[in-house]
Amino acid sequence: MMHVNLKALFVKGTSQPEDEPLIDYDPAEEEATTGRAPKAGRRRPSHPDVPKPRGAEMGWSLSRVAGHVTFTDRRMTAWYLLDPQMWSFRSVADGEALITAMAAQLAELTGRTMYGRITSRPYPVASWAAAAYNNSPAPTQGFEKILERDQLQLATRMQSDKLVYFGVDLGTRSAVVDVTSRMVSDVARREREALQAKLDETDAIMAGPGIEAIPAVGNDMAWLLARSFALGCPVPHQDSVEEFSWTKEDLDEFAGAVDWTAEPLALSTRIESTMGDGRITRHVVVLTVGRMGELLIPEKEEPWIAKTDKLRFPVEWSFRIDVRRPEDTSREMNKLSDRIVAQIDHYVKDHEKDPPRQLSRQSARASEVEDEMRSGFDGLRTRVRGWFRIAVSGPTEDEALARATAVQNLYKPNIRVEREFDQYRLAREFVPGEPLANFGHTRRMPVLKFAAGVPAATAEVGDKRGVLLGYTAGFAERAVTWDPWYGPEVVEGSGLVPLVGGLGAGKSWLMGGVVYKTCAQGVTWTIMDPSGRLGALTTLPEFRGMALNVNLLDSEPGTLNPYAMVRNPLKQWFRDEENPEVAWRLAMSAAEAQRRDLAYDTLRWCLPPATAVREEVQSVLRDAISAAPALGSSTVEAVMSALNGRATRDQDSIARTIHARLCEAKERELSRLFFATPGRGHDGGDVSTPRLTVFNLKGLVQAQEGKPREDWSYDELMSRPIMNLAAWSALRNVYRADVHERKGIAIDEAHEITKVGTGATLVQKVATDTRKHNIAALLSTQNASNVLGQNINNFVGAAFVGKTTDEQAQADACRLLGLPVGVGYETVMGRLSPRSRRSHERTQEPREFIFRDGMGGDGGRGGIEEIRIDFTNHPGLSAALDTTADPTKRRSLRLLDESAEGVAS
Repeated sequence: MMHVNLKALFVKGTSQPEDEPLIDYDPAEEEATTGRAPKAGRRRPSHPDVPKPRGAEMGWSLSRVAGHVTFTDRRMTAWYLLDPQMWSFRSVADGEALITAMAAQLAELTGRTMYGRITSRPYPVASWAAAAYNNSPAPTQGFEKILERDQLQLATRMQSDKLVYFGVDLGTRSAVVDVTSRMVSDVARREREALQAKLDETDAIMAGPGIEAIPAVGNDMAWLLARSFALGCPVPHQDSVEEFSWTKEDLDEFAGAVDWTAEPLALSTRIESTMGDGRITRHVVVLTVGRMGELLIPEKEEPWIAKTDKLRFPVEWSFRIDVRRPEDTSREMNKLSDRIVAQIDHYVKDHEKDPPRQLSRQSARASEVEDEMRSGFDGLRTRVRGWFRIAVSGPTEDEALARATAVQNLYKPNIRVEREFDQYRLAREFVPGEPLANFGHTRRMPVLKFAAGVPAATAEVGDKRGVLLGYTAGFAERAVTWDPWYGPEVVEGSGLVPLVGGLGAGKSWLMGGVVYKTCAQGVTWTIMDPSGRLGALTTLPEFRGMALNVNLLDSEPGTLNPYAMVRNPLKQWFRDEENPEVAWRLAMSAAEAQRRDLAYDTLRWCLPPATAVREEVQSVLRDAISAAPALGSSTVEAVMSALNGRATRDQDSIARTIHARLCEAKERELSRLFFATPGRGHDGGDVSTPRLTVFNLKGLVQAQEGKPREDWSYDELMSRPIMNLAAWSALRNVYRADVHERKGIAIDEAHEITKVGTGATLVQKVATDTRKHNIAALLSTQNASNVLGQNINNFVGAAFVGKTTDEQAQADACRLLGLPVGVGYETVMGRLSPRSRRSHERTQEPREFIFRDGMGGDGGRGGIEEIRIDFTNHPGLSAALDTTADPTKRRSLRLLDESAEGVAS
């Protein structure tokens, strides 16, 4: 039952505004606010009778909806949904530009009233899972289980999408139209059509830079109404609302499903909703923004309205803004100045005392504002008058009050957030069309200060069709899903994705998780694994019978035949060219040249360093390679024959030396991988490729940086061509598939490959071919300079940067991400993934990365955020990706346990 609030007329803490004292109640102001003519002799707006308790009989003002326009008996409001704005990695200049653009657009609404509603929509877990499944080329049963675990993880976190609505007042309705609309349901639509010119103008203003809003129709309008009438209550997600018009009876779908009650002197409003499957009860506490100090946005502080996104519980906003005319502000400042002068005279003349400094400051501020209005006025000097409410809710009143306290603490000390009496009427303000509860805590400020709240600021990165990576960890918490082929397939961008970070940053963890989930979707992946730890992925049950872990160092001779690494181009690749036949022949010629270059680089590493650097040796070797055929089925034996023939026929001592050294290499353990016997080469035809192939390069000895080449050991010399040819072997697997099929190639420790010319060429080829061949290429490296130095930065699509502490490496990472250097982003990279000092505990804490999604973040809309990679809900994957050494699992202990078991048996 609804009870009368005995303290409805008392407002707690009616404080003075931050830059002007409170102006007395203006009767004309009440009429413009509530639509009711004021009664004589009143100083404050009266409160109408308390409505009846039942939802449909609570006396809501809203009567009609037509398109994105809501109607009450007296007024009309057009509602818009704002485009989300990225904030976390905006530079100060970009932040100022966004604020200025928004303020300039709002200044176009001078003399009008604007309403704001900020709410949230639960992350559409089920629809995301369906989209991810439908986006899979050949989903396995393993992927279905992956989706189940990910859905459960999302359901346990406060994941939601932020929605920001702006409403613009369109003016009053005539009494005749009001009466007619109650009898003829089509009146609202006709009235909207009559307002079309004014509506078009408003649409254009709201679509401008800084706001970038679209009309809120269909699902968007339905969600606004549902979240307003059922304030604080969960409501079912609706994604198929097609209605563009609601009558009074239609609105009962929302109003009739709720019941609002409040006890006398209540600290909250109790709201019950039956919009879902059952009856839900929430206690709602409404707070009011009070005195505001100086705010340094964007230099040092976050947007003051969007700041509540940092809280880990739902927060709703409702505000009303009157965009003031210059003459109205000037008139108010004159009245205010006269009042302040009178108060100063009272102190000086009547009491012969110095006036308080506060009066002097207020007088100076009033004079400054008046001068701005009278001289040099422009849109950015427009002033606004507003009332700002924040609503939090909880299953119990104590929980709601605790959350209200958290909001108040969040804004200390620069902004005071007050909890007033009359919670019931304050909560009603969140429903479109409802009047202000009171005029207390009126905030008067420049339009730039309001725009600095950046209501639409949020954390948005990734897409809603890819696999789940984790969640944002910066400005707000949002789910992060990512499809590595979104770039090549949708935005016609690159599929090259660098994974950058220092030791222990989590690069292998991230790479393995992406491969694990997308491979289960049906994508064929090839991994180059120098450490030999990612091969554990092939043992997971999701890939049983469809994975291959290749240990190249134990493979048969000729496994890395350089001629077999480059596949012949297919004619269908060039069917869209102007002259397909010519384009194909040129590609065939380029493939042969690529094979010769690859053979030259490989055989040169097989020669002693002192011999390989001689110019005449390099020339003879080049001639022999050029004389030999360069088909996909060719082998190094043809080069050996050419060298032997030259040595015998021409008595060429250099050719004889090269041939002898290569014969020696052919018999050695590592270099024999390059020497295939004739007939063992790749014929260029298609062969079956496993779903997941891991090339295990564990055991290769990498030469130390700066060590002279002549001091390298044999194993160190062979590590370079083996790494290069293994990469080409992985690339060959990719090029065997249909050009339209999704393919993936992951190269761990890519900086080892790019140290020599062939490896750099390989990375460049991958970078330039990802879009044409629909490839996602993950390149893991410790320093972004290994990517920037290969002249492929223009080909980078998405990018991940993990914990980086070196100053130069941080600057390079900024360039890779497209962020300015020297403005503070470097310190963010150093703070990623903070380490626990409890070293005795082995924990797989989620790793943090700065993620650029490559989906078109120009202008600050999404694109780059700090995220937390979380695969801990997949135990098998977590165990496979645990690359940290564990002494308790050492081989000697296992052998000892096995021996003990044998003795016991």
